[in-house]
Amino acid sequence: MSSNLKSMASLAKERLKRGLYTNAEKAKAKNAMTVNSYFVKNFNSFKKINSKATFVSITNEIDEDFVSKVYKILNSPVEIYNPIGLLIDNNVFSKLTDVEKQFYVLNVVDKYNKIKNEYNLNLKSKIS
Repeated sequence: MSSNLKSMASLAKERLKRGLYTNAEKAKAKNAMTVNSYFVKNFNSFKKINSKATFVSITNEIDEDFVSKVYKILNSPVEIYNPIGLLIDNNVFSKLTDVEKQFYVLNVVDKYNKIKNEYNLNLKSKIS
């Protein structure tokens, strides 16, 4: 079963790398990124609703270290099945509450998707 899962993940990664997916799948991916961005941007509103939430600064700023980590993952010769897990700062993550952890992960996913999309666009422009 795990080899089947690995092969499915490998095929999905290849489709994403090469852009071999339909317009409907592109629209789904775009909608998912919009939803992630929505939750990250509206974290302050959520804190007002849930009085137990404490303020933790989770920035949308993308630093060079993060970009280099994403490029290393994208250029890796071996299959990376959990890129988000590699990008999460465990020192920060361990200090967060459950709600803050969710927003932190969504923030990392959002930044990863932005960098990956730019990377794929640059790759396609070099090929053309």
